[in-house]
Amino acid sequence: MEDNTLVVSPSDVFTPTGRTKVGVVWDLRVRKLDDRTCEFTNTVHSSATPELEDFLGKQGIPWEVFKAARKPISEAHNRQETPLFAKSIERHALNRCARVDRASTLAFENV
Repeated sequence: MEDNTLVVSPSDVFTPTGRTKVGVVWDLRVRKLDDRTCEFTNTVHSSATPELEDFLGKQGIPWEVFKAARKPISEAHNRQETPLFAKSIERHALNRCARVDRASTLAFENV
């Protein structure tokens, strides 16, 4: 079983020449491996917004040059954020299971 969520958002980009926005799609996927283990994958796709295209155009920077320079920064950020996303999802799932277990116990005791 696999679940996924797409999160689409404009994200701030801070450069030495100013701030602009880049389009970002986060593809978050969780795949069940067994009854106690899941695999979490976080893939990020970036795209130029009209604001970014204008920002780069005014400076004479081609999109491909910007993209190549930004790639290692984006990859490092993704490596940092992915374990945090996974821990947050794990906490939510464990809390949800605990609430379901408590509700089931209470329902059983009231029968």
